[in-house]
Amino acid sequence: MNSSDTPVSLQDSPDNHGAVVNIVSWFLLVFSSLLILTRLGTKWAVSRVLHVDDGMIVLSLILCISQTIATNLAVANGLGRHIDTLSDENVIAFQKCFYAANVLFISSQATSKLSVIFFIRVISPYTLHRHLTTILIAATLLWTLTSTLLLLFQCDVSRVWDSLSNQCMDERAMWNFINTVNLLIDVGLVCLPVMVVLKLRVKLQRKIAVVSCFGTRILTIAAIIWQMINSQQIPNHQDATFSYWSLVLSMSLAENLGIMTACAPYLKPLLDSLESGLIRSDDIRRRAKSMGKSTADNSGGQDQSQGNSSASAASRSRSIAHGVSHELQDLGNPNSAVTASVTAGGAGGHGNWETASQSSQGKLIKQVKTWGVTSS
Repeated sequence: MNSSDTPVSLQDSPDNHGAVVNIVSWFLLVFSSLLILTRLGTKWAVSRVLHVDDGMIVLSLILCISQTIATNLAVANGLGRHIDTLSDENVIAFQKCFYAANVLFISSQATSKLSVIFFIRVISPYTLHRHLTTILIAATLLWTLTSTLLLLFQCDVSRVWDSLSNQCMDERAMWNFINTVNLLIDVGLVCLPVMVVLKLRVKLQRKIAVVSCFGTRILTIAAIIWQMINSQQIPNHQDATFSYWSLVLSMSLAENLGIMTACAPYLKPLLDSLESGLIRSDDIRRRAKSMGKSTADNSGGQDQSQGNSSASAASRSRSIAHGVSHELQDLGNPNSAVTASVTAGGAGGHGNWETASQSSQGKLIKQVKTWGVTSS
């Protein structure tokens, strides 16, 4: 029976689960997209700056969209239906879509993980944590490379997508490797933020808030475990189009939860609690630079003495602004404290300060403050 005799149903039935796969995958994708827009909007509103981790999560979303489209095409060609109700053309198209969706799944998972790792790398100034993030980055890249190569060349090169009738490697062993390493990396992404937060000298409720946001990654781990269970069905080629539907559904869930949990640390309450985190550091640096520029502009019409004073103030402002860029490193410095700098300059010398003070341009007061959170 060809596909025209069995159109894709919009309702789930015992013999057709394609509708469930389509509805759930598109719903998860829309929710992931909204969370990413919220994340980028919140960060841009606070700091007007985006970073590598933001680019990674956007790339992950693009790959997730591509994977969802491939899944949708697989459903249109028989995923969720019994293989004996499909034409040969449908079975071939299904295999190609399933092949592409698997490769895109790995890439999307990898980029969402890298987004979290780069964010952890920024908020922690400790050398040990930076070494651990480097290890996680290397492990993620190595896992991505090996998993992608295994999926791309799992079968004979003449028909690499044909896993049902072609000579292929041990698919169960391949997926056990892919899922196990994927699971271990996510466990590391849950444990490392806990190590970072425990060294911050902040209130307990703030530590709990930060750990909770990163701890949502446990949901991704649960989805990966479900995927590992479903992947045991892969060697069942007799009715692959029907038996694979739960595997594809679990992959879509794990993929989107990886994106959603990567956005959780950017919730506004968490950003407020990270007083010396990435966004606030950028905001203070931007304000310091803006203040230095304003000081230089206001000194243009003054005499030589006031010009020297303003130049000194601008130089000091630039020095402070440069120091702010390293504010995150001050988290690891037990001597870090609140500092303030006040600069005042008169239009004339010491003798005529009373005359100069009568003019709105005669006295310039500039105050620059930086904050740092000390570690325990």
